[in-house]
Amino acid sequence: MNKKELEAFAKQAAKGIKTEADLNDFRAMLGVVDQILAIDAATPRV
Repeated sequence: MNKKELEAFAKQAAKGIKTEADLNDFRAMLGVVDQILAIDAATPRV
């Protein structure tokens, strides 16, 4: 994901964040995505 794609994703996601609970849910989801990407990056390609 390049910088422009990441910015577009963040802008779209921000539209749905209305409350602190929404923000907490979004943070948790980003944590999961971050972990998945880290595992994927560490997985050797065959």
